[in-house]
Amino acid sequence: MKNFSEAVLPHLPSLRRFARGHCPDVDAADVLVLSTLKKLRARWLWMGHSNVRLSALRLMCGLVDGQASAMPSADHSENYGQEFIGPTMALSKLAPVQRSSILLTSVERLSHREAAQVLNISEDELLRLLPQAREQLRLIVEAPLRQTLIKRPYLRRVK
Repeated sequence: MKNFSEAVLPHLPSLRRFARGHCPDVDAADVLVLSTLKKLRARWLWMGHSNVRLSALRLMCGLVDGQASAMPSADHSENYGQEFIGPTMALSKLAPVQRSSILLTSVERLSHREAAQVLNISEDELLRLLPQAREQLRLIVEAPLRQTLIKRPYLRRVK
């Protein structure tokens, strides 16, 4: 059996990428990764030969859900009038489970079965959640375009 450092080191870029998708800045993402590694280290002896990456992502999802319930939700509706919404801003407007499902399947390239295991939900529930999350993300990204279309004067034909 590998020691903790050897087992976790190859997965650090993936953990940082996933944390960066959940946190507004790099420092907060690094704190999330550090908290996850501390929890993972505490459970290391009892994990056996389970998948380290999936276990770490599962712990991180639990921490993100805990942070989301402890913090009041911010209303980002005033930002819809902006010209451009970046990927981080658009993802931050989703619910944590929606954000995690998109990040796990689209960014981290986990299978639906693995992503459902990480999120601790059934695979069918994940397959229902993903289209809703993608549609919500599409609406958030397209909102500034809709605002500019509404504000523009329409061309009229004058005879």
